Amino acid sequence: MYDELIQTEIERHGIDPVIHLTPARLKEVQENFGSAEPCNVILTGTAGDGKTFHCRQIWTVFGGDPEHWNAGEKIVSLTLSASEKKLTIVKDLSELTQEEKNKMLANLAASVSGKNSENVYLVAANDGQLLASWRDWSESQGEDEHKIFKIVEDMLVEDRTRDDVLHLNLYNLSCLDASDHFQELIEQVVEHPQWSQCNGCDLLKSDGSTTCPIRINRERLRNGSKGSVFRKRLGELMKLARANRMHIPIRDLLLLGVNILLGDRQGGQILLTCRTAKNRAEKEDYRLTNPYANVFGMNLSDRQRQQYQVFNILEAFGIGRETDNKLDNLLIYGSYSDSKLYTDLVSKDAYYGAPAYEQYLRDYLEGARENIEEFMQVLSRQRQRLFFSLPAESTFDPWRLTVYQAAGQFLEFIEGLKNSGDTSRTVELLVRGLNRTFCGMMIDDGTELYLASSGGDGRGRIASLLNYDLPTTRHKRDPYLNFKLGGDDATPCMQIVDPAADVNSIVDSLTLQLTHFEYLVRVANGSLPASFSRQCNEDFLDFKLRLIKRLDDLIGEEPFSDEISLQALTVDEHGRAHPDNVRIRVDS
Repeated sequence: MYDELIQTEIERHGIDPVIHLTPARLKEVQENFGSAEPCNVILTGTAGDGKTFHCRQIWTVFGGDPEHWNAGEKIVSLTLSASEKKLTIVKDLSELTQEEKNKMLANLAASVSGKNSENVYLVAANDGQLLASWRDWSESQGEDEHKIFKIVEDMLVEDRTRDDVLHLNLYNLSCLDASDHFQELIEQVVEHPQWSQCNGCDLLKSDGSTTCPIRINRERLRNGSKGSVFRKRLGELMKLARANRMHIPIRDLLLLGVNILLGDRQGGQILLTCRTAKNRAEKEDYRLTNPYANVFGMNLSDRQRQQYQVFNILEAFGIGRETDNKLDNLLIYGSYSDSKLYTDLVSKDAYYGAPAYEQYLRDYLEGARENIEEFMQVLSRQRQRLFFSLPAESTFDPWRLTVYQAAGQFLEFIEGLKNSGDTSRTVELLVRGLNRTFCGMMIDDGTELYLASSGGDGRGRIASLLNYDLPTTRHKRDPYLNFKLGGDDATPCMQIVDPAADVNSIVDSLTLQLTHFEYLVRVANGSLPASFSRQCNEDFLDFKLRLIKRLDDLIGEEPFSDEISLQALTVDEHGRAHPDNVRIRVDS
């Protein structure tokens, strides 16, 4: 699935229309090179984000010969008519030899610094490859060249497109929202006109019904009148992955869509063909074509699965491995208690529900424990199926079947911040988790943020010396805690705001990744801060100590020469915090 090869495959298989995503930055890059004074452009991102695709589109738009592009040259050039400058396109920096890289980087550095105004560059490079190659080259050059590298490095780290010093636009394609791209791709795949080639198949009835596992899986992904819960949950998982700094490239989104539709677990078979699909239908062996397991690459060997980023990312949510007493009781005992819920959620799925599960359940309950491992696997598949099929109005929370049990609340919080909705309940929960982390005490208050230390380095398990208490509502004079949507539109940001500041009103801020959010919610609900997640605990303690120092510099009071005034924080049996003034006289 490389851009150079895909074009050949499209022609060979006669795919029409082509499955296509509008290149995310194509319009901006095209306008740049079509101007009288174009800048250099670097496209970064992980493998499979569409960097080479962007480059080929620019080559074609500005009159480049497609045959020349497909000839296999690593670097191609053409003249831009609007500026009469020479545009050099580097298809993939990693393909160049060390000597070629050094020569190209020397010319690129001269162009971005303004020393060479006759040439402009369009370079596609993976993030790490770009920085490593440019660093190695710049360190063998002078101070000016190394300064250019440092600016480019800062632009990439800070996710900045431009810098005043350089003639350069830097676009990181890994910052794009995979959930939107996935929905667009899946819609094109499942509604593609060439599905009409199934007409006349023995498995397709005149009323549109079918026993073909490929078309059954397709129907689960189609939106229809009510929309696809399966697709909705997949999109939510991708939003959550992005909020946890895990990026899914476009190439992997295509791969995921293919695997959901065609995944097959029979021996060495990986993907269904029409012949194997008929075989599964005749034997009613749909457990082998389960689309909910295919999401996690369960039709692949462990070694194969680890090669693909998308399966590793989705597997990290623990769907299928995580247990929930309420749902597991339904799955194990529901068929014996005439449960309507069991009928609706398990029995009615004629392909991947009861028929693929109940035989193993009966063996398990009747004491055939030699196949316990097989039963645990089919139980895991049912949890996966329920996660992707539980309706929104269900009494069960699908996120209880994941590692991130507060993920649904996280998504609602993001939506509330984006649309100015009511987020007060979630804010109160997060502040309670912060207070318990910052103070090491079971504080129930979620309306004030308590910044306390232990008298030493501030990392003691119990911090009972109150430094500052901050309101969680907007204040006219005093600093307060505020939550807003981060610049990536995917994560909430916790800010301490100083309303009296003339210029920068943000005293300090911390982006709440999904893991941080889950940590705070669990701590607010009773988990111990230091035992649940040591890394998250350290992140929040670092933030607290940094914040105390900045507030000391901003509003700290000078101590009296003859006494020290402290506030000791205690918590009553109702979880209310009480600060008590303690004055210590100091002899001169």
